[in-house]
Amino acid sequence: MMKKIWKRFIAFTLVGLAIVGIAGCGSKDTDNGEKTTAAEVAAAGETTDKTKGGETVIRVCWWGNQTRNDGTVKALEMYETEHPGIKFEVEFSDFNGYWDKLATQAASGNLPDIIQMDYRYIKQYADKGQIVGLNQYINSGVIETADVADSIMETGVVGSDIYGIVSGTQAMALLVNTDVMAEAGVTLPKQPTWDELFEAGKTVHEKTGQFLNIPSGDELNMLYMARAVGQTMFNEAGDGLGMPDETVALRYFTRLKETLDGGYHLSPEEVAEGSNSQLSNFAAGKEWCNFINSNQITNTISQCPDGLEYEIYMYPTEADAIQQPLFLKPSMFWSISKDSGNSEIAADVINYLTNSVEANKEALKGERGVPISSVVSKAIAEVVDESTARINSYVSEVAKIANKIDPPYPAAAAEVAKLISDLSDMVRYGEITPEDAANDFYEQATEILQKGVAK
Repeated sequence: MMKKIWKRFIAFTLVGLAIVGIAGCGSKDTDNGEKTTAAEVAAAGETTDKTKGGETVIRVCWWGNQTRNDGTVKALEMYETEHPGIKFEVEFSDFNGYWDKLATQAASGNLPDIIQMDYRYIKQYADKGQIVGLNQYINSGVIETADVADSIMETGVVGSDIYGIVSGTQAMALLVNTDVMAEAGVTLPKQPTWDELFEAGKTVHEKTGQFLNIPSGDELNMLYMARAVGQTMFNEAGDGLGMPDETVALRYFTRLKETLDGGYHLSPEEVAEGSNSQLSNFAAGKEWCNFINSNQITNTISQCPDGLEYEIYMYPTEADAIQQPLFLKPSMFWSISKDSGNSEIAADVINYLTNSVEANKEALKGERGVPISSVVSKAIAEVVDESTARINSYVSEVAKIANKIDPPYPAAAAEVAKLISDLSDMVRYGEITPEDAANDFYEQATEILQKGVAK
């Protein structure tokens, strides 16, 4: 019988973050063989600073949509059934509100035991000692990684330790409404150049009225443009940009202006409106293509009219590219906070979410990306829906040609991303030229990164 879930919603800044307690009941054998279970760890005397009714309470937090919320809660309910001494309290919100709340919790020494962590922030949290190294749990066998590729494990490394276990892999993609493409009579190669995409965009808009929309809320588009020409967004030291001058930035801001001036880019007003809506502009029929993380495609397609024909193309490259810009990205990590009084139990939970075939087949279903365990990935192929199967196939194709991921972001990366967003808005509203935006970006981003290292 499904356990009762109680919920209470607390407002944090501008968003609500839900806290859910999951009551444990029953027990059954685990699929972990003879490995020590979390209940046995608790029985052995590991201390905890939080209990309810004599049970060990593990707090878990993540960001995501309702599909992710439901699947994760169900997986944790399954863990509770197998470990009757453990009880979960979970917290979830949208992406932006999540980091505001996490920063508040870190400052007060009240971080959850298990944190869903992003590649953009993992170095920052590791450097500040807010999450703990996981090599100790990997070496002891609490977290099993025998079925995980070394290249995937390396993405969670900061310094000499692993600070995050990847919850799934993903790749940036171009989601295309092929019904609209057919109506407009245009085609695209599997990985178009930006110029090819823009030429198609002009025709699509002329024939159908639909637009494209170059995302500008963060650094990702500029990052891919830089990678294509052999550069990086940030240097390895994290104290400066990995671009020697403002050439890539100028290319980026110029494209924003030219597509708007050409009339085939969504207006700034509609871009802003869409960013505040639960329904994407792609699903609403305003955009014929969508620049998207592969693990977000299923949710986007679920919003679209039934029967929509779509295709997943590779993220655009440059006509003058000297290397493949695409890379496999950890969709997110599972990390353990320094504030956890039950870190070994938390490690066992992460192991369960990573390696339990049952939990992944019945609850998680690859929603966070392609599972990192080759055993689990093969097993869920039998149960995933069509969109997830197509995503997994796409990620497999990218894996064949992907280049190495950039080093973890420096602490000031979020400020640089906001700078790009602010300057992009100014370009779109005609308040600044692409040339001035590129110069301002290069100077201000360099200053931001240097100050970030000095803090």
